[in-house]
Order: sequence, then C-alpha cells, then structure tokens
Amino acid sequence: MKKWAWLGLILFWAVQAAWAGGFRLALKGSYFSAEDAAFRDVYGSAARVGLEGDWQIADHLWIWTGLDQVHKTGGLTLTGEVTRVWITPIGAGLRYEIPGGERLAFHLQAGLQEVFFKEENLLGTAAENGLGFIAGGGADYRLTGALEVGLFVSWSTCKLTHDGVGFKTGGLDAGGAIAVRF
Repeated sequence: MKKWAWLGLILFWAVQAAWAGGFRLALKGSYFSAEDAAFRDVYGSAARVGLEGDWQIADHLWIWTGLDQVHKTGGLTLTGEVTRVWITPIGAGLRYEIPGGERLAFHLQAGLQEVFFKEENLLGTAAENGLGFIAGGGADYRLTGALEVGLFVSWSTCKLTHDGVGFKTGGLDAGGAIAVRF
C-alpha cells in the first residue's frame, strides 16, 4: 500500500510541475558506503545511480523526488557463497538553494524515502521495505542556461527487520550529477 501512496505522490508532483515554472531533472551517480557493518563486510562499498526531479515552489525552495538503485554481489561471511543485494529508495523532500554567484549555487535538502530491499543467496530471499530519512547538500555549477553539473554528499538511514533480525540499509553517498533545467 505504501508503494502506491508514494507513486501517487510522485505523479501528483509531476502534474503540478507541468503547470508551474522551474523544473530540474538530474542523473546522479555516487559512491555508497553502508552504515551497517555487516553489509560492509559482505558487500563492501557500491556504486549508486539515480534520477531526481525538482520543482520550484518558491524563491530558492524546491520539492524533490528521486529514485536510486544499488545492486551488488558479494560473498557470505562464513561460507563465501554468492549473495546479491538490491536497494531501491524512492524519496521526496525539500531542497533549499543558496546562490553563490551567477553560475554557482549551493543546496541543502532533506526528505523521507521508502526503501525497498532484496537479498538473494543460498539461505533464501529476504525482501523488505520501510520508511527512512535522507539529508544532504552540495554545489551546482551552470555550464549553460539549462545545463549544470554538481557534486553532493548525502546521508540516509532506514532500519528494517527480517525474521527478527534488524539491519540498516542507509549510509553515506558522495557523488556527482548532471542536470537539465527547464
């Protein structure tokens, strides 16, 4: 049910953006380091890719929605058997831009995200989802009137439980983005 609520909210914001001015679409890539020590032992760090849409609602204030994906193969700690994980957060929140000159802008953002987690190995499949928090900041540099590049750092957290065992799916992201403003 939560999945449909999030998708409905994203669709609502997309329709609102079509009627309002100020829309930004970004393709992101980052280095992901998980906050859970067991995750780091099995998978290490991972590449994370994503797509983010931002809609301006006031001077310097934007609503953002985003979808990210982490997919990694690792080895179980005791046996070394192959294990695979997929982490897919779908998030939304607020972004505040701080002008730093004609082409430079800094930003702070925070929001909530529904995290979908799936892990497959010889022990079976674990699939869980839950609500988490994300916050971050960065800088964007406009190359042209519509095209910009940026760097960002974010931290997220989401605690999930599978078969009575709790684990965290968040962590630290450091990466870059290329964006188009409409």
